[in-house]
Amino acid sequence: MTSRNFFVISGNVSQKPRQFAGKAAKTVVTVAVDEFWTDRQSGERKKRTEFLTAFTFNAKIGDFLVDKVNIGDQITIDGHIRANSYEKNGEKIYTMDLEIARLDAHPARTDRAPDDEAA
Repeated sequence: MTSRNFFVISGNVSQKPRQFAGKAAKTVVTVAVDEFWTDRQSGERKKRTEFLTAFTFNAKIGDFLVDKVNIGDQITIDGHIRANSYEKNGEKIYTMDLEIARLDAHPARTDRAPDDEAA
């Protein structure tokens, strides 16, 4: 059986992408992803927003994010999930990180109302 380690996220950039200098430059972007559903009991339309942070060490992708992508732009990213750990105050902290392998970016649309949903 083949196993896979892969994610796809499509949403709006919620913070200006930032680049961290160092031995290997790391670029980080935060994407707001909306989830819509109808409450079964009240029939009311509900919405929840998740803010997901992804990173890349790829200089080409990082430079594109910093130079061309702005808050509100819609992006679709895919990549791999990385398990990491670090120590903080003597306690081991485990994280699951999203490493970008590829992205598509689309400028923010100004021709629709803020509450419109994509069809």
